[in-house]
Amino acid sequence: MNSEEGYDRSKFINYNSDSFDCAICSCVARNPKECNQCGGIFCGYCIDNWLKKSGGECIFRCPQKLSINPISRALKKIYDDLELKCSNCLKGIKINQFENHEIGCKSIKCKNYDQCGNNLLIENNEKVCDSVCLLFSQVKNDKSKSEIYWHIKQFVQTNGQRPDNYQIDRVLQIVNSSAPIIQNQSIKWDRNRMGAGMELTDGDQKVFLKEQAYMFRTIIANFGFESGIVYWEIEADDRTENELKIGVTTQRDFNYNSAFCDFEYGWAYYGLAQLRHNSNATGPSFGKRFKKEGTLGICLNMNQGTLMFSLNGEFMGCAYKDERLKQGPIYPAVALLHCAGCKITSGKPVPQIFQQ
Repeated sequence: MNSEEGYDRSKFINYNSDSFDCAICSCVARNPKECNQCGGIFCGYCIDNWLKKSGGECIFRCPQKLSINPISRALKKIYDDLELKCSNCLKGIKINQFENHEIGCKSIKCKNYDQCGNNLLIENNEKVCDSVCLLFSQVKNDKSKSEIYWHIKQFVQTNGQRPDNYQIDRVLQIVNSSAPIIQNQSIKWDRNRMGAGMELTDGDQKVFLKEQAYMFRTIIANFGFESGIVYWEIEADDRTENELKIGVTTQRDFNYNSAFCDFEYGWAYYGLAQLRHNSNATGPSFGKRFKKEGTLGICLNMNQGTLMFSLNGEFMGCAYKDERLKQGPIYPAVALLHCAGCKITSGKPVPQIFQQ
């Protein structure tokens, strides 16, 4: 969680209104302040940044002299009673104690956290989060398919359950991460890893954002690629008003109320026919514009560390070549602004234009 921007409302136990929602980032305000004219509530960080950019004008264009102050004592008393659930111990913690608690509540990660991204309950004293990770722990050092098969068979006999095809494929893919496999794993958006205000439909393949704020918000796929050549498509949503940032991230957990490509772990094609990597403002020109119609093809070649794009079947070129794009897991991602959406599809063969 970013130490300055707002809180994700899904973390709250006893907050069912919008009384403390920041008018800028739409999250629950952190270090809340209010406008003495309109009564608008803001994160201290968000409104301070806004005032610097706007020359001291309220976001709601209040006509009278502006004064932004910490919220009143009465509101502060209500605010301080809000509780958030700690992602580590799952206990409810008062909002004014939450940051100190998270620092002291050490994160206990699954033994295979780099693959599953899951934390463990402290009191359970376990090393893995579920049966899939238990199976992965048993086979990840195997050198041959026969050894893997033997471990899977032993796992079934010992635990009395058979992992489904997706789980087995996932384990085999990670174990054989050095093999030049062309992967076509079916993927969808991860509803646990998306920015505020996003809505998922069509089996979590479609995502759409519509809000007043003009802030990029990220959603990532539920599946991270480990090796080989992978291909997926982003289909435009004709309701889109603002261009998307589309690409990949090597980081699974970050502040989703930002664009993934603002940071060093994100690589993106921006629909304005530009690239974005480790920057929220500048990048070289690339390809053609893409917004509300057409299909964008994305090909990640983890053997060569390249990220390539096509538009409606036309090859636009290699956008990035980076050694970090050889090391998984790497997750498909998009960042949406104000009013935008798309659909992610996968499972298709890698087009010939990416294999020349």
